[in-house]
Amino acid sequence: MLPRLAPCLAIGLTLALRHATAAQSFPFLPAARHDPGVPTYESVIGRPLGDDVSSFAEAERYLQTLAAASDRVDLLRYGTSWEGRALWCVVITAPSNHARIADVQIGMRQLADPRGLDEARADELVRTLPAVGWLVYNVHGDEPSGTDAALAVAYHLAAARDDALTDAILRESVVLLDPAQNPDGRDRFVNSFRSMRGRVSDPEPDAAEHNQPWPGGRSNHYWFDMNRDWFGMTQPETRARVRLYQQWWPLVVADLHEMGSNSTYYFAPPAHPINPEVTLPQRQWLERYGKNNAQWFDRFGISYFVREDFDCFYPGYGEGWPLFQGSIGMTYEQGSTRGQRVRREDDLEVHYRDCVRNHFVASMSTLETLARNRQAALTSFVDYRRSAVREGESGSIREFVFPAGRDPGRTRRLMALLAAQGIEVRQARDELRNARAREFTSRAEAVHTFPAGSYVVSLAQPNKRLAYVLLVQHQDMGDDFVQTQLKKYQRREDTDFYDLTGWSLPLLWDVECYVASDVSLGRTERVDVEALTERLRTAPPRAAVAYLVPWGTHAGAAAVAALLQADVRVHCAGKRFTQSGRTYPAGTAIVRVAEHADAAALHAKVAALAAELDAEVVATDTGWVESGISLGSREVHYLRRPKIAIACDRPVDANSAGWMRHLLEQGYGLDVTMIRTRQLGRARLERFTTLVLPDGSDYASEIGKAGAERIRHWIQQGGTLITVGDATQWLTDREVALLASERELRPVAKGADDKPGDAKADPKPPAFDYERAIQPDKELPGATPGAVLRVQLDPEHWLAFGYDGGTNVVVGSRNVFTPVKLDHGVNVAVYEERALLLRSGFSWDDKLDQLARKAYLVHQPHGRGHVVAFAEDPNVRGLARGLELLVLNAVLLGAGF
Repeated sequence: MLPRLAPCLAIGLTLALRHATAAQSFPFLPAARHDPGVPTYESVIGRPLGDDVSSFAEAERYLQTLAAASDRVDLLRYGTSWEGRALWCVVITAPSNHARIADVQIGMRQLADPRGLDEARADELVRTLPAVGWLVYNVHGDEPSGTDAALAVAYHLAAARDDALTDAILRESVVLLDPAQNPDGRDRFVNSFRSMRGRVSDPEPDAAEHNQPWPGGRSNHYWFDMNRDWFGMTQPETRARVRLYQQWWPLVVADLHEMGSNSTYYFAPPAHPINPEVTLPQRQWLERYGKNNAQWFDRFGISYFVREDFDCFYPGYGEGWPLFQGSIGMTYEQGSTRGQRVRREDDLEVHYRDCVRNHFVASMSTLETLARNRQAALTSFVDYRRSAVREGESGSIREFVFPAGRDPGRTRRLMALLAAQGIEVRQARDELRNARAREFTSRAEAVHTFPAGSYVVSLAQPNKRLAYVLLVQHQDMGDDFVQTQLKKYQRREDTDFYDLTGWSLPLLWDVECYVASDVSLGRTERVDVEALTERLRTAPPRAAVAYLVPWGTHAGAAAVAALLQADVRVHCAGKRFTQSGRTYPAGTAIVRVAEHADAAALHAKVAALAAELDAEVVATDTGWVESGISLGSREVHYLRRPKIAIACDRPVDANSAGWMRHLLEQGYGLDVTMIRTRQLGRARLERFTTLVLPDGSDYASEIGKAGAERIRHWIQQGGTLITVGDATQWLTDREVALLASERELRPVAKGADDKPGDAKADPKPPAFDYERAIQPDKELPGATPGAVLRVQLDPEHWLAFGYDGGTNVVVGSRNVFTPVKLDHGVNVAVYEERALLLRSGFSWDDKLDQLARKAYLVHQPHGRGHVVAFAEDPNVRGLARGLELLVLNAVLLGAGF
């Protein structure tokens, strides 16, 4: 049994039971009969379920009361949100199944790794185990009806009596409900809605109660969209859910959402493209679940649609990630009321209770399909995991091999990320030899040897498909789909790309990786998350002259950030130098012992931080160098402690602001001040070394001319302004003039009358070129649908310190910026030449033609300060870990150069 609730709930339960009556009404299944001894939502909260949007505290209180009253229900706290709210898993099944929950979890783990599982034991597990089903709700906080639907499901399964379907669900399955994946965002939405509601709710879609103030309730505390975070695992809520998944291995995962108010209801099967790693049996299950949902919806007269809008390609969704583990993952979408009621464009008024009812119906239908097909679902799951091993043993790719590379800590953290998702990672104890391996982006195979300590991800494992999807360079979207999108693109119609088309982790983390068509020879052993996250470095000895932190690793950047935060005086080498036979790169941090009054206290700080952050720190007892700049050179720059401000509120993109804040605060321990954009014109900018304007359009309307001039003056006095994405466009406005670049328009397509030659040779007038005539005169380039592109870096510039000449970036906008002239600044990063540009995903040919050799990252000095302008967001979803040093260079080094 799971831990029962504490006895302190008894008083609340007693009060709730006083209000329970024998004739309890349940509007979502009016004919159902329920045990009057089980408290209803109304008896606990004081209003009927679905009449209003429940706050998280109300939902939590009801579930605690319900669990205390029913032997069918247990409540498991599996994690905590950023703001301290509980993440709850409601476990509902028959008491006899509760009594063997530990055995159920053990059995599912055995099916999840069927290697060594004999047929007799597998058959026994399939015959005897209940089917685990997981329904997850409200990952987007402003899609609230899912939580109340979860409460309805929990009540019905806990209280229903004389009901054959409920009995079957309880007997044949273990139901897991996650009622509020995003409690922080939910309460942000609920508070907004309730604060703007009048005497009665207003159905007008333009009413303030339906339109949230910035940043809205969709995201979590750090403004991350957690429905895209499943393999990135950047947020504690996601990491907790991944752990919970691996405790239970559910056979079905339904992720229940809301969409625009004028839509009806969507459920699987999904739209195209469908990732090729989704197997045929899984696609058949999606049809099976969809058909049963349709029967339920038809019975209730609920409108719905399938195979439209929502694809099944990106592995970071709540339905996508479980699919690649072997579950049947599905997205459900309900047209939202964003409050108690809303009037649609067709004048139909939809009530919140309708939304709750529809999600309840979809939930019950899903559980019915699972329960009625328990053995088939279990068999399909174990077959999936077995077939994954077979595919890995015979496929064209057998392994991915990761040498430690120039940043061993980063490579190790990537391996830890994979291992945390259940992907097997092995580490070489001796040198490895592979007869057919190629560098990640090359096609040329050769014999390669890899040093001891290298990591190997073999595809001959039960999690082969997830490993493949996350690591392979390209994923096929299907020729028919791509050709359809090309036609839409040419007609300027909205395309069907729903999310990123490229996300290959070796590229995004910018780590050394090899793809092997053969199995490596050599001794390896499996490493787990704990081994991959333990600290390996020892503290440096006490230095007589200086401590050196070589630049180019994440741990080194974190150590420098921590030293500055601890008020240690840090300098930065502007060029490389060689000391004691070792060459230190430009950017290396220098902490001079003589500049600190207490050498012992300094050593204690440096040693503690080096050990805590697993950073390399070298103690030196001499200032003498064999070559390069000296430690006392004028090319060594003093770094000021960073004081960072990030703009927030309109017109800032909340995700972009959250990604930047999370990187600096949680990734590198830096203090950040969030300033509302409209305050920048009067903010005390002189107190900050760095100001970040995240992605966002129309900064001019919020900052104004006076604000722009104030920012200009602050930069000239030594400030560093960092702009991201569309914020960079604001810099190029004539009235701002902080960046000598411009955002390019889409080139006008050439027509038949543009052919080269002597016009006098043919006096016949050219034919009318219709195709050219209908092209827009002025338009921005097409938006790249989330592809990974390559950029070249200027290794001599301080913004590129730590890189070896190039890296990979995510491109998802219309932006194309012209390079700046030499007399204005430096194009620190430019897109690669056309043939080498696209690394992963899909992009339009004309967009790639236009992007080639254009600016990605520009530095333009003004007085004593700097403008650092990114054409795209380097922090997309916290996935592009290889770009972190570009941001850290701007933040940490900008105040010293």
